[in-house]
Amino acid sequence: MNRTKNEAQRPEAEERKPRKRRAPEKEPQGADRKKWLFLVVDILLLAAIVAVVIVLISLLTPWSIFDNSTTEPRQITYTVEIKGVDQASLSALQVGDTVTDRTTGVTIGTVTAIHNRDFEDYASEAGEWDEELGAYVVDKVIYPEDSGLMTVTVTLTVTADYEAGVGYCVGNSRIAVGCVLDMAFNNYADIGECVALEAK
Repeated sequence: MNRTKNEAQRPEAEERKPRKRRAPEKEPQGADRKKWLFLVVDILLLAAIVAVVIVLISLLTPWSIFDNSTTEPRQITYTVEIKGVDQASLSALQVGDTVTDRTTGVTIGTVTAIHNRDFEDYASEAGEWDEELGAYVVDKVIYPEDSGLMTVTVTLTVTADYEAGVGYCVGNSRIAVGCVLDMAFNNYADIGECVALEAK
């Protein structure tokens, strides 16, 4: 019986004994310095990778962190079509006129040629459905000579700045096929659409 009591009391006594704490392991001298060295190397490596990616993006796409846009002056000849000009205004359009963009105030060329033809337009509303074509047929409307209206094509020459990805610009005025220009001639003003452009 005494043995049993002693055996039963031993585990409790062992549990009561405070456990010895382990002493913290001491890092070898210079470990902190190695950690900082690895951190610096990692940061430099990441910075180098980011720099390479930025350079590749700027070389392979139009985007760039540097302003490397270069413009070169080019002599261009372009044609603008003005619709619905009345007969009385035809005499106001003269070869040699200096033309200004009324929106930007920039001189956009000198008139080198003027041609007139009967005013023609297309119906603004869709016409009849054509089963064979699978589309609406829009009729071309040619106004008679006695209407007094003409379609005028004006050819202009100007020195424009060419920039890749942008095209031709004279000051803040962009010159491109399809662009609508609000033009002021010496004695006339109207809106025309650029229908042709040629660089020399």
